[in-house]
Amino acid sequence: MKTVSFSLGICSALISTFLFGCASTDYQAWEGRNSVIEGRGGTRKVVDGVDVWTNGDPPRKFQLLGIIDDQRPGGIIPMAEMKHDIAKKAREHGGNAVIVISSSSQLAGYYTAANLNTQFYGNSATSYGSSTTIPLTRHTSKYAVIKYVD
Repeated sequence: MKTVSFSLGICSALISTFLFGCASTDYQAWEGRNSVIEGRGGTRKVVDGVDVWTNGDPPRKFQLLGIIDDQRPGGIIPMAEMKHDIAKKAREHGGNAVIVISSSSQLAGYYTAANLNTQFYGNSATSYGSSTTIPLTRHTSKYAVIKYVD
């Protein structure tokens, strides 16, 4: 009796990185006249000392500094790092707050990992195995980087 073990399983994080790339957090400076705005209010969270306005805007005057475009795989680790990456990028460009403009996720496909074991008995073989399927998503979001004005 000869046993052959064949594994198709590859780390889903590596496949996700290979197919869809790593996180990208890009900043573009805002250019225009009258970039000081009077906000009306909304809801916010504080991440690493940066106000993240999730609905609405701050109830005070602020200056629009630029826009952050963020794209990343929708996995647990990249998504857990997202708000920290946004806060860091905002501080790097003089902002002390951001306003969420848009946020969406898209199903990009599926990754299936399988394990197959085959046992040979003379001229016959018996195979058994298991598989798991993981959805691969891509998350994109856009933030306005702002600085409070008194």
